Amino acid sequence: MIEMSVGRVAAAYAANRSPIAGGLAETQAATSPLSAAGQPDAVAASAESDFGGFLDKSISQAVDTLKESERVSLAAVSGKASAQDVVRSVLAAEMTVQSVVAIRDKMVQAYQEIMRIAV
Repeated sequence: MIEMSVGRVAAAYAANRSPIAGGLAETQAATSPLSAAGQPDAVAASAESDFGGFLDKSISQAVDTLKESERVSLAAVSGKASAQDVVRSVLAAEMTVQSVVAIRDKMVQAYQEIMRIAV
């Protein structure tokens, strides 16, 4: 299994999202027979941008949660944060990592199922 930090994954996603999304939209517009009607492509583009926006927002929130947990942990080492704050932030970070891993696993599983489809 590949081990990567969430920050590196978020940075890689953010760096690669725009060209892929733009290329996909251009390819769909050029090859879709429904593009003349306009309605189905508008709905598909809206759904794609909604999902992309959701994914961007979720990744940003996950990274922010992990950074906050690290900040509180460092503050506790220097005596500026209580044990309760540390436990709360570490548990939030743990739940965030578990959620990110679960989503990644589902995405890999979906990709593998797609690859098994006979064409």
